[in-house]
Amino acid sequence: MGNGERSERDSRALRELARALGLASVGLVGALPLASGPAGRASDPLLLLAWLALCAAPCGAALVALGLRPWPYGAAVVGAWGTLVVIVAGTSAREVPTPLWGVLALAGLTAGGAALAQLARAPAQVALALGALGLGLALLPVAPGIAGVPWPIAVASAALEASPVTLVAEASGLDWMRTAGVYDSAGTDRLERAPWRGELAGPVALVLGCAALGVAALVRRSPSPKGPAST
Repeated sequence: MGNGERSERDSRALRELARALGLASVGLVGALPLASGPAGRASDPLLLLAWLALCAAPCGAALVALGLRPWPYGAAVVGAWGTLVVIVAGTSAREVPTPLWGVLALAGLTAGGAALAQLARAPAQVALALGALGLGLALLPVAPGIAGVPWPIAVASAALEASPVTLVAEASGLDWMRTAGVYDSAGTDRLERAPWRGELAGPVALVLGCAALGVAALVRRSPSPKGPAST
């Protein structure tokens, strides 16, 4: 490989990395200083993790739509988010006991979104659909309660299990079921649901996401069946 080809390859890699980090910058929205405290407005790691949980799968699909490989560029996105979580948690009064497991859960969601996009003809539409689905799953446990009629116990518990926000928050060691908005609206005082264990949920989410990527890659490489021969 000549110097010109190597230089072009390095330049392309830098451009792709810049695009990946630009995509990761959506996480900054969750780090806005919205929480009130003794020292004034501050960033809340819980809000950040909830926002990232909603962004992870759509951003994984967006990577594919942008023509970026999940590895290493998806890892760069999740790494940037992990750094942001550590910074916000380090400056907040709210303790995040196990941020690493939460970041692994984010990585699994990102990989899952990328896997679905790789199987689709329109990855950008997959990203939009995953964003709408994630928001719907996050609102599902609390929406009826906000209207004054919380879900029955079994439905509320299942809705919490299906929410990506529940997964990431609990994998990070946060008591999601006793968070004010969830506790009051979903009525989690009625539930006997056990929270996700971070040391299990985070790695399992990552393994499942990576497995989905592997399956998607195999499906894409498999030859498409030939149609009937024309006469």
